[in-house]
Amino acid sequence: MAAKQKKLDYEAAVKELETLVERLEEGDISLEESLKLYERGVLLTRDCQESLQAAEQKVQMLLQQSGQTNMVDFDPETGEA
Repeated sequence: MAAKQKKLDYEAAVKELETLVERLEEGDISLEESLKLYERGVLLTRDCQESLQAAEQKVQMLLQQSGQTNMVDFDPETGEA
């Protein structure tokens, strides 16, 4: 069984994911290596999702502490919530 790698912070995980995607898109690696990279990408994606969920929970807790109860979606078109 492979040793579990240390969990990266969000930014490092995203950076590594970008690198993995670039390598896979080049297409000049073996099937075995492609599968290893894909597997690593799945693990990194899960880590990123967990980090984002934890951040959202923290924001919700802060909103509740300040008396606000609902989060409002941000509209990137207008720059407003």
